Amino acid sequence: MNPTPPYDTLILEGGSLRCAFTAGVMDALLLLGPLPFERMLGVSAGSMVMATYLAGQYKHFYRISRDLVEDGTFIRFTSAWSKEGLMNLAHLKAHVLRHAPLDLDALAEAQIRTRAWVVTTQYDTGEPRYLEPQGREWIDVLVASASLPLVTRGKVKFRGTWMFDGGYSDPLPLDKALEFGGQNILVVRTRPVGDHISQSYVDSFCSYWYRHDAALVPLFEKGHARYNATVDRLLEGGDAERRTWEEIAPPFPLRTDSWSVGGQELALDYRLGVDTAMNWWAHRHL
Repeated sequence: MNPTPPYDTLILEGGSLRCAFTAGVMDALLLLGPLPFERMLGVSAGSMVMATYLAGQYKHFYRISRDLVEDGTFIRFTSAWSKEGLMNLAHLKAHVLRHAPLDLDALAEAQIRTRAWVVTTQYDTGEPRYLEPQGREWIDVLVASASLPLVTRGKVKFRGTWMFDGGYSDPLPLDKALEFGGQNILVVRTRPVGDHISQSYVDSFCSYWYRHDAALVPLFEKGHARYNATVDRLLEGGDAERRTWEEIAPPFPLRTDSWSVGGQELALDYRLGVDTAMNWWAHRHL
């Protein structure tokens, strides 16, 4: 007996190191399934988890994250105003290439069956871009999707266009998933179901820092309202066209929702993701 709905689409929310929870969820599903999605959309660090799930690389995201938070180079407050910023994406890229490379052959094989989009924001327009990387493009587009204004280097050039974090323009790409043909959508969240957010201190500062850029200011000033509207819509579970969606989300705020994250917080949130996915799976199969 397998009453699990035939999910055809997966959305992975971003959230920097909060995606340790996402990695736990997807690693559990990788061992239990994996579920055969037709399409996937990943945002920011969620797109990194998406890539490792597609490639079948168990614990890949968790191990990279653990190594980075423990080596003292990836997050460094003394570098906040340097070219690389508080979070050093150049160090992340070098670490992945040298010590934990993505299995590009496995990714290419998976992309024959599953279309995978990485959500980024185009720097000169503020509009979301949905990119399908191929081969060695994966590393560059993943870095682009995770480039945060004032927190990392801010922007990355991909295919000749400057990009930054997709979470600013489309943090929960439900509409795009529906536009792409999604009928039964699974959304893995990094915040509890129904939780609203307010404008962050970083966003407030960014709205001033980029005050002369009419394309970017609305992202920092109104992004939280757009996010909250989608959070409320997710609670509906479906629409009048009989398209459905379901969330897997942490039951409480994650420990990694901070700039001061250590290996213990990362491990606890990863384990919570595993347990949450196992409980979700058991409930679906009762």
